[in-house]
Amino acid sequence: MSDLAERIRARGLPSAVVEIATRGGDAVHSALWYRTERVSPSPDGPASAIVATSGREDLVPLWTCGTVTVFSAADGSFVQWDAEEEEPWTIWPDFAGVVRDLLTDLWEDESDDEERAEVARLLLPDGDVAAALVPEER
Repeated sequence: MSDLAERIRARGLPSAVVEIATRGGDAVHSALWYRTERVSPSPDGPASAIVATSGREDLVPLWTCGTVTVFSAADGSFVQWDAEEEEPWTIWPDFAGVVRDLLTDLWEDESDDEERAEVARLLLPDGDVAAALVPEER
């Protein structure tokens, strides 16, 4: 976990993701205070527990929310995994899918549209923002 920022940068993710992983979402935007907690450096933290249990050394944790962690995988996919489960909850083919899911959570939390748009612009290229702002059907 000591080289977490370096590992995230190596995946080509935005600098805002490094800030979220190391300092927590509220360091990037106030709307993210609850949904994106920093990754615990403790070997007992949820991200470390998932990596240890799964044997997936290719997983790079991006943020947590309680016992749930979002990871970047070496194959370019992203996974959401609860430390209390044996398999991932969700697998996305790209980072835009992760952000859309996060923005849907914020929409359900009743964050306003401008806050959601600000978060989207921090995490995605301009061409991906509009699609990510459309809430997922759950």
